[in-house]
Amino acid sequence: MMAALDGRELHRLGRIAARIAAGEPALAAPRAFAPRVRPGIFAGCWLVIGDAREIALANCDEAPAYDHRLSLLARAGDLVVFGGEPNPAFQRYRTQFIGLGPVQALRPSGVADNPLLPLADRCRLDTAVFLRIVSVARQQGGLTLVPHIGMGSVWRLAVAVAAETGLDVRVMSPPPRLTRRVNDKLWFARLVAAVIGPDAIPPTYSAHGPAVLARRARALAGRADRVVIKVPDSSGGLGNVCLLARDLVGAPPAEITDRVFGVLRAAGWYDAYPLLVGLWETPSLSSPSVQLWIPAADAGPPVIEGLFEQILEGRESAFVGCVPAQLPEAWQARLAGEAMRLATVLQLLGYFGRCSLDALLIGADFASARLHWIECNGRWGGVSIPMTLLNRAWRGAEPPKLVVMERTTERYPPRPFAEAVRALDGLLFRAGVRDEGVILLTPAEIETGRGVQLLGCAATVARARELADRAVAILSETPAVDDRLAG
Repeated sequence: MMAALDGRELHRLGRIAARIAAGEPALAAPRAFAPRVRPGIFAGCWLVIGDAREIALANCDEAPAYDHRLSLLARAGDLVVFGGEPNPAFQRYRTQFIGLGPVQALRPSGVADNPLLPLADRCRLDTAVFLRIVSVARQQGGLTLVPHIGMGSVWRLAVAVAAETGLDVRVMSPPPRLTRRVNDKLWFARLVAAVIGPDAIPPTYSAHGPAVLARRARALAGRADRVVIKVPDSSGGLGNVCLLARDLVGAPPAEITDRVFGVLRAAGWYDAYPLLVGLWETPSLSSPSVQLWIPAADAGPPVIEGLFEQILEGRESAFVGCVPAQLPEAWQARLAGEAMRLATVLQLLGYFGRCSLDALLIGADFASARLHWIECNGRWGGVSIPMTLLNRAWRGAEPPKLVVMERTTERYPPRPFAEAVRALDGLLFRAGVRDEGVILLTPAEIETGRGVQLLGCAATVARARELADRAVAILSETPAVDDRLAG
């Protein structure tokens, strides 16, 4: 999707980026890693690290899902880091069905000692694993780190490999400080207000303590049915607390904060400020997501690779899937244009890599709707990984339509991944063989009974959704007992 900007607009966006950079000179920190380490992609081997431990409130129990899901980006022969045992059935599946080829699995030590320690730090501290990474980098003449999110641990590993080998190391992400900023909902709200205007975000305030939080929540209670408190650097609905406005009016401040903090602390929050206080806006016509690839500033403008509508469920509007956007053309053009403006400023600040921008269309109909930008996901995610995977696995002229299902809050009967592959026989996509079907994105939820992550692909959105729904229905059923094993 094209959304070209004219010279006058580019000049305006350049001034905004310069002002932000002047207020925080270390934002992109190019000198901290130069000359050997910087954002980019090296021609040789990749080191893929699917780890979310540095995201606020991340659940370490879900770590295997991130490991295996991001491994789908790896090419044949690439290095992939796993926090636990790699699933051999999944490795066979990615080769035999998706056509990706085998990878080199790395499993650094230290999980039992400290489950919160990021995988990249474990790779750096585990002598055997680190030396293997160094050996591959020397054989290839360099290395590219491909992280789920480019936090500090990934960049520390890149610096260590470059120092040990004297070779160039690239990281497929923005520098860590910029990564943290773009994934912070408060920072992103300020960016949107500067680039698009203050009407392009919902009412959004920061709270640096309990008293301010209670006061701002009560002040917003008269403007909507619900108020939301968010941990601004969490993801996927984690750290969101919805409060009914009627419960806030006249409530003592201690009652409000006790309720909010009880929920947040149960999720793993430890009194870290600021918190975001805002309106939970309704009615919502659509929750669009713009999928972007942002190259280096001298390599061309940002690329809009897809426009999707998210499927959100529950009080916290948890992400459970997405479909290609079927919005009126005027709204698609507006989303693309505003997303391109935001992405251009990010690029000028030093951003590189995958990025998605989430928004809401608020109103009773499209004629009167308002567009509000909600958050930036400066990382790989539940839409960008399946989209990129299908683009790579598809061997036809134009990739098919895809529908993503992420049912990870439900309880299904657990089953071995190999059994799930057998149960879905006839539905599964096979590269170069079957031009529609389902692709399983991780074995973790299937084997533990915590749901499923998959995509359906076909010539039409309706057919892709039908295939995905059929696969979910099959996996939600109790597996049949093999007569040969009964008794």
